[in-house]
Amino acid sequence: MLKRLSYLNVFLAMAYLLLFVTGDNLLIIAGVFIMVAFNALVIKKIQEEKNLGLVQGILGICCLCFWAYLAMGCTYIVQSAIEHQYFDNIWSYLLPTAFFLLSILLQLLCSLQYFKNYQTSEN
Repeated sequence: MLKRLSYLNVFLAMAYLLLFVTGDNLLIIAGVFIMVAFNALVIKKIQEEKNLGLVQGILGICCLCFWAYLAMGCTYIVQSAIEHQYFDNIWSYLLPTAFFLLSILLQLLCSLQYFKNYQTSEN
């Protein structure tokens, strides 16, 4: 399941980059590339049957920060839509972004659980 979630996150990160990043927001572009790198390393570690290292842990924390940044952006969009009573155009952004946020969070939690179980079974 973790491997499938990792592949899904790579696909969703690329789709998010292509569909929604039109400006020069370097934080989102960097976050997408960190997501891809983290997921690629998770897939590699699963295939090699090894535990995550320090680099993967740092990338995981960066992915969590990226998740928080996107969640905060979605919150601001909803607040603005409520304030201006304009809901027509926000759903085309909020639904894919919410799905991407959910997949990021699930993948991070599954990674933590998988490698925690791997470490205890190794001892």
